Amino acid sequence: MLFLFQGRLKTHYFKMNKQRLEQNQKVNLSPQQIQFLSLLQIPIVELEKRIKEELEDNPALEETNELPQHVEDIKEDRGFSNYSKSTTDTNQFFYVEDKKESLSDYLHSQLNTLNINEDLNFLTSYLINSLNEFGFLNRSLQSICDDLLISNSISVSLDEINTAVDLLKSFDPCGVGAKDLQECLIIQLSKLFPENIFAKNVIKNFYIDFTNKNFDKIIKKTGASKDDLKAVYKLVESLNPSPSRGFSEDNIPEQYISADFSVILKNNNELEIELKKPILKNLKPSLYYKNLLAETNDKQTISFLQNKIEQANWFIDALIKRDITLKKVMNAMAQFQKSFFISGNEKDLIPMKLADIANIVNMDISTISRVSNAKYVETFFGTFKLKELFSEAYRKDNGEVISTKEIKKRLVELIELEDKSNPYTDEKLSEILEKEEYHIARRTVAKYREGMGIQTSKIRKKL
Repeated sequence: MLFLFQGRLKTHYFKMNKQRLEQNQKVNLSPQQIQFLSLLQIPIVELEKRIKEELEDNPALEETNELPQHVEDIKEDRGFSNYSKSTTDTNQFFYVEDKKESLSDYLHSQLNTLNINEDLNFLTSYLINSLNEFGFLNRSLQSICDDLLISNSISVSLDEINTAVDLLKSFDPCGVGAKDLQECLIIQLSKLFPENIFAKNVIKNFYIDFTNKNFDKIIKKTGASKDDLKAVYKLVESLNPSPSRGFSEDNIPEQYISADFSVILKNNNELEIELKKPILKNLKPSLYYKNLLAETNDKQTISFLQNKIEQANWFIDALIKRDITLKKVMNAMAQFQKSFFISGNEKDLIPMKLADIANIVNMDISTISRVSNAKYVETFFGTFKLKELFSEAYRKDNGEVISTKEIKKRLVELIELEDKSNPYTDEKLSEILEKEEYHIARRTVAKYREGMGIQTSKIRKKL
């Protein structure tokens, strides 16, 4: 009995010992708060779409030429600016790319002009629809045959597929339908420069060495001169590496960049911040639905109308709050980087973190991140992403604190001025920067270089 009691006691102690007291902090956001944070984050080009969706979903919300009555008292001291129709002076859009027809449409238009049998027409059309984003047919022909059999119950031989592939490769742009970049270049060299056998030989038999710029090996293997190989590189650089270049993607609308803010420099070097607005009229709760609510006695109708009217009021207030928050944060950022906005010189950018602005405006860091996310600011020296104003700090030997953007700019300058026949390695760039009092390690140089899309010294090398 004593043994049994001791065993139970030990088991009870073991269970007691495994119990732990945990305290977790959770922030439960209401649906309205979540929606507001979403409104805060989206840029102006998405905001107009969001407002239109709300107008369609909520019949108690409507457009008007009048200001909503319930926000008149906060318009002046809280910086409310209405959602009125904008002119080109207050809401400038920047065209990014002149979108034309898609590559698929262009190839199909060529296919439709050919007098070929129905089977070949179908197979070629199928291949066009199988091209990847670069205009390459990078799938195996056997897998295409299998897909046709499984999905369309059509049995096709490899010879028939090859005939359709050859036809596709004869289309414009030159190189379309190739399985990869190497074949694309070979097709272009064969069609456009048939007399240049040496260039075709280099791409066909020494492609890896060519892309890695292993000049000595190619010269040794081919017996060519340095000038001959240099001419091949110059010729290949003139070719089109992507047949889809210049064509729009299917079902992708025209894209624009629109500034969410503008920073205007006044004569006295003071900055004026303007918040851009969607091209919409003002919003207000529907008077018709308000009157309907006052007249009905049906409980379900009352509940429905009250919900829709409250939702309309909340959405209007959320847009106002969004304006106030955006403008407050942008004001703080502009004042923090005032020297930069006055000069337009990147060297005047001082280190700035999300926490710096959060402390100034007394908001959460996540709010500052949402405000600066995917938004653009327009200035007298250009339009750029708001995120570009943020950078880490670096302290030089003399105690001067600079932005890491200055180091990156100097890095770009060094690479632009380097001898391309013997470009600087990351180690060498680190040594040069160290002499200029920028003590950054080789791996940091590599990180900055990759972040700016600059290739390694091996790829930058030229004859």
